[in-house]
Amino acid sequence: MSEQRCPNCGAALPAELGQHALTPTSGLVQCPTCGENVTLDRPGGAGGEPDEHEESFSGHETIEGVMDEIREKEEDA
Repeated sequence: MSEQRCPNCGAALPAELGQHALTPTSGLVQCPTCGENVTLDRPGGAGGEPDEHEESFSGHETIEGVMDEIREKEEDA
């Protein structure tokens, strides 16, 4: 994934910033340099599915993946 920059001040936005999104589903974050609200690019591109080998962590899960995990836990219970 290429480095994303703030459209307001041009500062680099750290990749881990997505974990602190103001609105997790939209990827809305604040630039740590100027405070501008910025929407982060989604992994895999717009509408794309994440790579099956891509590491998953807070802020980068798909709804489908979360629902599958919930179904699996309900079946095991």
